[in-house]
Amino acid sequence: MPSSMVKIVGGFIAGALAVLIFHQGMYVLIQQLLSMKILGAPPLGGTPWNFSADPGAYGLPRVLNQAFWGGLWGIVFAYMIDVLPGPNWLRGFVFGCVFPMLLGSWLLVPLIKANMFGIVKPPQVLFSGALEKGFDIMRLRNGFLLNGVAFGIGLGLLFPFIANMMSGRNRH
Repeated sequence: MPSSMVKIVGGFIAGALAVLIFHQGMYVLIQQLLSMKILGAPPLGGTPWNFSADPGAYGLPRVLNQAFWGGLWGIVFAYMIDVLPGPNWLRGFVFGCVFPMLLGSWLLVPLIKANMFGIVKPPQVLFSGALEKGFDIMRLRNGFLLNGVAFGIGLGLLFPFIANMMSGRNRH
């Protein structure tokens, strides 16, 4: 079992990298499949690896804001990996579907994006916009592909590798 420092640092690094590699890579793949009419609408908004300022993150570039939050989710995953079922990729998938997608949308985003202390922040789209105008299963599908499949599986693959490297167990 990795130490707390390995879990915190390794989890953050794995989560941030999972966003930058897997989540954003899936973003590109979804856009390509949508453009080839393989996946049904709606298209994804924005662009992958987007460095434009995010007003909801006090001007931090969007992709860096996403990587930061991915790193925080990575720390949570590092502490939960041993209690989740199955191989590491499945643990990551389960974690990605439940925590960032569902709990993040239901609990954290409303708290973070609320009108707190007189600061009005831009409205946050919950569940990848699936509930914006009625129920849209395609937008929800995009959220699960990005968070559960790409981010989750990437996190499940990266964290054990990084934790082993930090602990010195993968040196041949």
